[in-house]
Amino acid sequence: MANLAATTAILNNKRHPFRRLLRQPGAVISLLILIGLVAATAGAPLLASRPPNEANPLAAFRPPDAEFPMGTDNLGRDMLARFLYGGRVSLQIGLFAAAIGAVIGVTIGLIAGYAGGWIDSVIGWFIEVLMTFPGVLLALIVVAILGPGVVNVMIAVGVSFVPSFTRMTRAAALQVREQDYVTAARAFGSNDFSIIVRHIAPNVIRPVLALITLGTGSAILEAAALSFIGLGVQPPDPEWGAMLNAGRAFVGQAWWVTAFPGLGIFLTVLSINLLGDALSDVAAGTDL
Repeated sequence: MANLAATTAILNNKRHPFRRLLRQPGAVISLLILIGLVAATAGAPLLASRPPNEANPLAAFRPPDAEFPMGTDNLGRDMLARFLYGGRVSLQIGLFAAAIGAVIGVTIGLIAGYAGGWIDSVIGWFIEVLMTFPGVLLALIVVAILGPGVVNVMIAVGVSFVPSFTRMTRAAALQVREQDYVTAARAFGSNDFSIIVRHIAPNVIRPVLALITLGTGSAILEAAALSFIGLGVQPPDPEWGAMLNAGRAFVGQAWWVTAFPGLGIFLTVLSINLLGDALSDVAAGTDL
């Protein structure tokens, strides 16, 4: 009962981050859209009546109707099934790529910001070199080395986000390490690892979470771009970017082949970006 009362008191606090987030209509709408997309893609086996790669040439280019709510493509494959399964892949790539970038970038940023000196200089120089490459170009280089495929795209896109996470975490760590409680921890004999984990890392988590949210949307967009040019998910596996590439030759005669995967990318990235902006405002306290 005590735990329940404490939880209720926290949620009733108007300054609590969760309550502050829910006060923003754009964030709420974005969150509902994302929940709907995630639920639909997660339930793809239940919502799709056909396998995503099942071809039926006799039903090629069927416009949206009761049997095929999103129509069919040039091979007669159900676009609804491909949309749902393709969205699952796109969301997985975005989440895992952002997580890879966050884990590597935050770790490097914490070390650089806390250690300072020549370690910070070397890491800073390396990150500056990586920042000279646009994210998509850096992902292209990595995927060209590793080869196409879902896992390699996750790694490639994740690596392209490492510089952003490193710079943000390093800047936050440089500020936190000068605080009195960090100095006190050193005076009491705490080792460097303990200070980083217990005192510095918790104080950079809010901006990191906001950047992860924004990074997920950008990762989905980058992964779709890689698949669109043939370096990402390979046919016949569905993925929104690959579906756009496969349908662009038929856009004049079957608009639905490109419209639905394009709409999926648009809604997902827009919702994630709006939610990320709201989280950034909450983390910075500018929504008050």
